[in-house]
Formats: sequence, C-alpha cells, structure tokens
Amino acid sequence: MNAYYETKIHGSRNFPYTVYRSVLPDFFNSFPLHWHDELEIIYVTMGEIAVSIEQNEFVVCKGEMALVHPQTIHSIKQRGEKRAVYYNILFRLSLLESGGEDICAEKYLKPIFYRKLIMPKFIGRDNLLLTKVTPLVESLIENAPQISSDNELLIKSRVFEFMHYIKNVCAVSDEAGGENDRFYEKLKVSLSYLEDNYTENITIADAASMCNFSPSYFSKMFRELTGSSFTKYLKNYRLERAAEKISNEKIKVSDAASSCGFDNLSYFTRAFKEKYKVTPTQFKKENILRL
Repeated sequence: MNAYYETKIHGSRNFPYTVYRSVLPDFFNSFPLHWHDELEIIYVTMGEIAVSIEQNEFVVCKGEMALVHPQTIHSIKQRGEKRAVYYNILFRLSLLESGGEDICAEKYLKPIFYRKLIMPKFIGRDNLLLTKVTPLVESLIENAPQISSDNELLIKSRVFEFMHYIKNVCAVSDEAGGENDRFYEKLKVSLSYLEDNYTENITIADAASMCNFSPSYFSKMFRELTGSSFTKYLKNYRLERAAEKISNEKIKVSDAASSCGFDNLSYFTRAFKEKYKVTPTQFKKENILRL
C-alpha cells in the first residue's frame, strides 16, 4: 500500500495522521466533492451535517459519525440554519503497517483500502457499534497531534482498536455497481482537472474528454452520481474558492472574482448573494471582523 498514488499528506510522511476541527457555516457552508488517500472519520459534536459518500447521503447528528474509505469521493455540507461543529480524523492505513509480512495489513488493511472489505458509511445512535467506538474517537480528538507532540503510541493504539471494531462489521464486496465504480474513477480525473483549471473557461466537453466520455453521457452520469449538473457544480466550486479569497483583507473583491473564473463582476455579485445571502463586500467585512 505504500506505493499507491499520493495526494496531499495529512499529518507528516512519517506519521500520516491528523485531526481537524470544522465548523459550518464558516467562510462557506460546504466542502465540495473531493477525495484523498486517507481513511476519514467524521464525528459531529454539535448540530448536524449532511455527508455524501458516492451516491449515498447521510444526515449525521451530534454524537454520530460517518466513515469514508480511502480514495472515495465525498462531500460535506451544512444542514438547516443551525451551526454545526464536527471533527475530521484522517490517517493513511500505512500508519498501522509494521512492514515485512504483516498479517494485519494482509487480512484487514489492504482489503479495506482496495474495497474488498466495505466499512459502514454511517454509524448512528441506533447502532450498538457507536458505544464501542465513540470513546476511542473522543480520545483521538483529545490527544490530537496539534495538542501534544509525544502521543504517537497512544494515537496508534486507539486507531488500532477502532479498526478492530470496524473490521468486525465490514461487508465483503460483491463487485456490484461496476459501471458506477468505473465512472467514479473517471470522475476523480475530471474533478482534478476542474480544481487545477477552474479559473479558465472549462466546458462540459473539456471535463468529459478527461474521462473519454461523450458530453451527453458524462452529463447524465455526473448528475446521477453527484446530484448536481456539472455547470452548477463548477459555479459553486468557483464561488467557494472566491469566498475563501475574499476573506483575505489584502485582496479586492473584483480581483478575487476574476481569479476564480468570473469575468463579469455583476454576474458574480448576483451569484454570490444567491449562495451566501450577502454581497461579496458585506461578506468580506463580516469575515475580516471575525478573524
């Protein structure tokens, strides 16, 4: 598994593990479709959020959690008007490898990484598993690397115990949904292309060509598997990147708009207000005051 393709490392190369505290709404009200090589635990401590994992969307409330396989497309968004607080615990399965002939890697870690063993995507309050893994997750949050720099052994022990309970409820893959699985692999390519080129004039034909699909088939599958048209997704992604930039007091609203692919400032302002309920200028003032 150490040889698989790497994107951003969460944590460090010799200890690929980290914990983030997240709040919605913050500068934006969602985290768009993305994926990473880390397994992710999403644990809600206040309010509720909507977590989409491939074709499934789960409402995750306080005290509940969602699990995301490595390299699996997912998104997180605000649900309702209330503020939500949650933690993202991310780690590469290589964190738990000992090297050489590792029976744990062969029996559990590699099958999970390659999706031969399928983890539950959602662990709700009616699931008996929640009572077993919640103390472990809360301990991981309390002992995050950002808080203490000498707790690697404790972190590993908690992660190992967490994975012990999870592997007991994993389902064996039945290889169903082959077409969707293939499209998701292709979709990663087009999303990477979008993230690298969202400032340019990207068309559906451009994105479809990254997948070697026709524009009509790409549009149909994109909507079915993400719940959004490609054009709407691209606009939303650009708006969220612009909001992130606007929060920096050193950049003008017009510059943030143009740097995110909006050539028409009036259109940008209308689209921004439709999404965030305030103008870009108001958004800038409010968020600079919060910093």
